[in-house]
Amino acid sequence: MQNKRIQILSTKALHEALLTEAANHEIDIDCLAFIETIPVVNNDITDAVNLLKDKSITAIFTSSRSVTAVAELLDRDVNWNIYCLFGATKEQVQIHFPQSAVHATATDSASLAAKIIEAGIKNVYFFCGDKRMDTIPEKLAGKANLKELVVYTTHEVTHTLEQSFDGLLFFSPSAVKSFCSTNHIDAATICFAVGNTTARSLQPFTKNIITAATASAEAMIDKVKEAFNKI
Repeated sequence: MQNKRIQILSTKALHEALLTEAANHEIDIDCLAFIETIPVVNNDITDAVNLLKDKSITAIFTSSRSVTAVAELLDRDVNWNIYCLFGATKEQVQIHFPQSAVHATATDSASLAAKIIEAGIKNVYFFCGDKRMDTIPEKLAGKANLKELVVYTTHEVTHTLEQSFDGLLFFSPSAVKSFCSTNHIDAATICFAVGNTTARSLQPFTKNIITAATASAEAMIDKVKEAFNKI
């Protein structure tokens, strides 16, 4: 009897090479975006970001989208001290800010904030989206002066599914909220979360949650292979 092919839904687009690699392990992945991110482009945010380009600031990035949004606003490279999440966010930092130093990374925002506090940083700039979690501001309250700059907005894109899947891939709490607003998660369906924050947002809807080792699509697919014995 042939092995059953695993049917997975990713709630965001994935690179074709990753889909092909998964298919070679009998894992078929459909991609359907449940959120849309739009960079903020206006004179106020453009001026605010460019006022920082000649300064050696400490910057926080907790999403790859915030990195690309800031890069699009700058007219040249910067020399910043950066604290960011590991995985896709760090990869985008290294691509767009090659002259900046990545002082520390972490797998979640709470751990990242702890490293900033441990380093004794007193002034930090947090580049984020309008739907960002409260973790960074709450953890740094009273510990550092935090300047928050919203560089992109997040909008829900709802879809009602008719097909069932063996597994679901979630890359943000916003995608979880959007998905669950119109869909039910079956108890047998495994949900894969890109990090601890996304995993926590899934807890009201399912107990069948697996969290990726690092915040990247590649790590998510590795967990899918392990869960369904498709190594």
